[in-house]
Amino acid sequence: MSKINPDHQVFFGCSDFSGLFRGRAIISKDYLKKIDTGCGWVPADQSLTPFGEIGPNNPFGSTGDLRLVPDKSAEYKICKNELEHPFHFFISDIKNLNGEPWECCARNYLQQGIKKLYEFYGIKLMVGFEHEFTIIDNDKIAEPVFSMRAFRKETQFIETIATYLSEANIFTENYLPEYGANQFEIPTSPKKALKAADDAVALREILKEVARVCEKRISLSPKISPNAVGNGVHIHLSLLDRNNRDISQDPNKKGELSKEFSSFCAGILNHINSVTAMSAPSTISYLRLLPHNWSASYNTISMQDREAAIRLCPEFHFNRKKIGSFHAEIRVGDATSSPYLHLGSIIHAGLIGLENNAKIKHFTNKDPSLMTEKEQKKIGIKRLPTSLNEAINSLSADKIFKKSASRLFWDCYEDMRKTELQMTKKMNKSKICKTFNLVF
Repeated sequence: MSKINPDHQVFFGCSDFSGLFRGRAIISKDYLKKIDTGCGWVPADQSLTPFGEIGPNNPFGSTGDLRLVPDKSAEYKICKNELEHPFHFFISDIKNLNGEPWECCARNYLQQGIKKLYEFYGIKLMVGFEHEFTIIDNDKIAEPVFSMRAFRKETQFIETIATYLSEANIFTENYLPEYGANQFEIPTSPKKALKAADDAVALREILKEVARVCEKRISLSPKISPNAVGNGVHIHLSLLDRNNRDISQDPNKKGELSKEFSSFCAGILNHINSVTAMSAPSTISYLRLLPHNWSASYNTISMQDREAAIRLCPEFHFNRKKIGSFHAEIRVGDATSSPYLHLGSIIHAGLIGLENNAKIKHFTNKDPSLMTEKEQKKIGIKRLPTSLNEAINSLSADKIFKKSASRLFWDCYEDMRKTELQMTKKMNKSKICKTFNLVF
């Protein structure tokens, strides 16, 4: 192994509206001098599509100055790669020149939701992200799904990922050879909301770094091809009170949801189209969100149903000892979304539910796609957006949800997504998949 270069580069980065991690590198001997003040940044970054095009109607133009200020608690450093340069980065907040949070910072959007949830309701979230990705290797025949053989074929790669994540202090539940060909899933252990989102950002970058070092290609894109099994990002969450007691469950209530958790989930369902516009924010997202595709396609909440928008996961016991906790899994999301916007949109929708003491209109385990329109209408089941255009139009019309951020925030976000729509509108499904695979 080469000697580690003491003058390696330290990356100050942010997960922006496009879902990508962008920023600047600082030579290691100088980065401590800049840890409190950060480095210069430009507002128009938030108007960049995943493909590098700036929205033509972006509200910033070429003007403005900001700072990328690293969060000292969000440092990730890995020295085990077989290169002379450590993989070293900080997740940063985007701030104004006076040091105040910038209103279009995605991480700040999440932080504001976390703050309000605690200050108004005394509630903290425990959160785990579940990422699916596909190893793109057409030269190898896929092994049977969920099998030991599928895992063993990629043991070295998966164990390298595990080593990197361990050094970065990102803790995982397991490594699953998934349903798709050469597809894997990594769920992270539950942690506080901001840390969970930070780790989700870091995990994606680490996966790509390990693939680079191991000379492999991976994709977290929602679809690697039109007929492939989709890659999702699911968020598992539960509620704690101020004393860190779990307040998610009430076995005597419908769905076993506590009063607080029920209103929180009702808020998500009432604004699920807006959440979807932020959690599944790309053209390709809607090639995955289809019925009978093991992904959400209706605004349903259900016990254990993996095609529901919200799946309620039961607690479990062995030998009279509680092993796993009752929690909810939000299944409308993928890796084209920034974890901060993904989780932030869920929290802000949940807050609306708490504010209004919202009630869940339906619980069902019946396949909505097999219901008649009359049956769906009777219990309030509706189809989720079927395209990015439909999702963005729903978001634009949701005045209550849009109170969660400033007008500038929404103008920027919607313009960027509309730019993506224009760029992809003439692409067929295969071209869309190839285009997104190159980026995600």
